[in-house]
Amino acid sequence: MFLSHRLSWLGIGFVAFGTFVMLVAIPYGVTSPSNVTKLVLSPTFWPHIIGWLIILLGAILIAMHAAAPPIQNPGAIADDPVTSTNWLRLGATGLVMVALVYLVQFFGLVWISIAAFVALSAIVQSSRPVLSGLVALALPLVLYAFFAHVAGVAIPQGEFITLP
Repeated sequence: MFLSHRLSWLGIGFVAFGTFVMLVAIPYGVTSPSNVTKLVLSPTFWPHIIGWLIILLGAILIAMHAAAPPIQNPGAIADDPVTSTNWLRLGATGLVMVALVYLVQFFGLVWISIAAFVALSAIVQSSRPVLSGLVALALPLVLYAFFAHVAGVAIPQGEFITLP
């Protein structure tokens, strides 16, 4: 029952946050020029998609709470204990994010994204490290090729290594 209620409150929080993103954060925080010819290249397009996905995930969590059968013996369910390993992983993830922000200007978005993906894969102890490494290498390079050469969007390049 406790887990089911947690899903419900988490879903309500997701829906509230997604609604905030859609109604406040995007209109007041993201500027979009009027001369954007392609909807996909508009600065507000992807934030709207993310906002709707957050709302959808919240609705799914609420539906999971509604569809969950009642628990017969709620005292038998124990939550996972919070260990120091969890806090270390959380701290390491925060350090990776801060490093990503500060190191982009020196190494460029593509190379730092590769390093951050590998680091996060190690932090979460991926069950498929080789596949994670391949995705960490291929995904930023493919996204760079698309945005820089097809969409014509400037991707931040570093001071040391620049991509064509």
